[in-house]
Amino acid sequence: MISKTSLLLLVLSIVALASAISVQRVQIADVISAPGHFVQTRLAKSHELVQFKILLKQRNLDILEEKFWDVSSPKSENYGKFLSQAEIDSIVAPSPKDVKVVVSWLVDNGFSKNEMIVHADFIQVRTNVGKASTLFETTFAHYSSSRTALKRIRVVGQASMPMHVSAKVDFVLGLSDFIEDNKMSESMRTTKKEVQGSTVSITPSVIKQYYGIPAGQIGVESENFQSIAAFSDFYSAGALQFFDKQFNIDASTVRVKNVGQNCIAQNCDQMESDLDVQYMTAIGNNITTLFLSSGNGEWIIDWATAIQQYNPIPKIASISYGWAEIEQCEITNSCSTLGIDSVVYVARSNVELQKVGLRGVSVFVSSGDDGAPSFGAASGNCPIDGTKQYCPLGGCNHKSSQCPMITIMESNGTQCFFPMGQEGNNCQQMLSNQEIVNGINEFVSSNSKCQVALEQDVQQNYHIYSECTCDQLKPFSDSNTGFKIVGYSYDQDAGTLFQPDYPASSPFITSVGATQIIDVTKPEIVCSVATGAIITGGGGVAITQAQPSYQADAIATYLQSGTLPPSYSFNASNRFYPDLTLVGHSYQIAIPNTLTSNTCPCGMNAVDGTSCSSPTLAGMISLINDKLISAGKPQLGFLNPLLYQAAQEQPNVFNDITTGSNNCNRAYCCEYGYTATTGYDAASGLGSINFKNFEQYVLSLN
Repeated sequence: MISKTSLLLLVLSIVALASAISVQRVQIADVISAPGHFVQTRLAKSHELVQFKILLKQRNLDILEEKFWDVSSPKSENYGKFLSQAEIDSIVAPSPKDVKVVVSWLVDNGFSKNEMIVHADFIQVRTNVGKASTLFETTFAHYSSSRTALKRIRVVGQASMPMHVSAKVDFVLGLSDFIEDNKMSESMRTTKKEVQGSTVSITPSVIKQYYGIPAGQIGVESENFQSIAAFSDFYSAGALQFFDKQFNIDASTVRVKNVGQNCIAQNCDQMESDLDVQYMTAIGNNITTLFLSSGNGEWIIDWATAIQQYNPIPKIASISYGWAEIEQCEITNSCSTLGIDSVVYVARSNVELQKVGLRGVSVFVSSGDDGAPSFGAASGNCPIDGTKQYCPLGGCNHKSSQCPMITIMESNGTQCFFPMGQEGNNCQQMLSNQEIVNGINEFVSSNSKCQVALEQDVQQNYHIYSECTCDQLKPFSDSNTGFKIVGYSYDQDAGTLFQPDYPASSPFITSVGATQIIDVTKPEIVCSVATGAIITGGGGVAITQAQPSYQADAIATYLQSGTLPPSYSFNASNRFYPDLTLVGHSYQIAIPNTLTSNTCPCGMNAVDGTSCSSPTLAGMISLINDKLISAGKPQLGFLNPLLYQAAQEQPNVFNDITTGSNNCNRAYCCEYGYTATTGYDAASGLGSINFKNFEQYVLSLN
């Protein structure tokens, strides 16, 4: 028989064990040191405000995707039968019981209803640092970007939550993610020269004439909305008015509704947004435009959840932002500080994009401005073409180099391929070491017999000139630090050739590349620094995202074309992008003389970018949506199944691009890349839109 004393001890032991289990915590974030070019400036004070999103685990994602394809496929009887937000929430939302677990945790830690907004599958929290520190058992600090000077509050060290709460949560945004400036227009803001290589300046009237848009066609349906995504960026209302006067656009047909913070007073950028707003409203004229501005440090999940809350939801969205698919949580490191990896982040982002598509929104995304090789996230292991395409932007003293690259190796085996990989993580870390910089200069001096020299182009990018081949150059070693510098030799195992961008590589959006119009009487060519542009249109193959069925036939044909790079450089079973292309060179935009001002005086500036192409194409599709609405039909929604079907049934809806390649980034040209060819290719997609033919094709569908 158990005595009362023994029974009491047993009960107390069980209670203690239960208590220990109940407070067992799971690490959800870890910031050991500030990633990349971020600097921790000071600890945050307890009264300062922070906000974060708790992303709840979703249900029935297989059903969600099935419905997404069902309403997006022209051959489906449910084509165009889009869902309401409530219908979508009923599919993916966690059970009320699971939501209550997370909400109760917040309430038990002193959070009031005013500090949280509970949505179907995420909880938005705005509170002070003191409460957040207690909730996650962590410390917060201020971080500043040495590149953009943008600041944010994020955790220091580890953050955690109770295990039973963690079981209901995917991850938390706003704690340890270091989203950085991710505009496609970065090259616009750093260019040191005028756009060249084209006799055609792109204006709204040139676009309409070249692609066959009737001069007087404007929107007439009040329920038709289009939208622009912006991240830490805003547009100048004064510049928009100046642009409209410059090109005789009736101001009464330009309506922009702002959602989010106008950050110009805080010295945020505006050139990207000026471009987006001016050309979307000029082409999609007389159609109300929603300008959806996301805050500093927010990214694609934040945008996707925000646009779903807007009523009426826009029928068109253009996103001129993106960066490497494998670095989605941070622009400089992996997602390790967030407690997940990029695959998880991309997967959740794709779910949100499916939800947006199910609402009937066509999402267009710029395909990138650094070709197939990439720039900021490039491994650099893509051999520069020093014979035909050395220093493509101009400004160097020579036009070719026998050894345009070197390899810098640390004693631990880490390699930097310079200059192709100079913006990648390895090179950034090495080049911050003055001893290595001195070593490069020593390497140059020791190879004077080969006339080795460091040269700079018009944008101050470094180039290596040599009259000797790489294997003929004398290596340099530093006995103190153990690093070594040698002439570059390509090894396919030393790093990936290409780096695809996201969300451009998502199967659930329409990816838009860029072309150049050299002569309005001639076909377009792929936009590239090799042909006089200041960007190269992005394109390639996703790393983690499977190939959607809508492009399977087109890719099967493309793989037989004989124009692709080495087969080991891409996964032929994954998603290829872009889907479409449009002129992205020499756009005339209006900007204030002072870029921190919302008002004029203003001037005109010529810019390049797939960030020109996406909002312009989006405006064109808005016009077609307007015709559909007038005919009593639903808008187009997710466009890709229709696009690839049209390519098979009526290929004249596209202008096939067959000249050019995307083997360059914004400064260097690799020996490998994707070349334009007949039909689909990863440099120009299916081609550009023949507006009249495409509109007729769409309107003829049942």
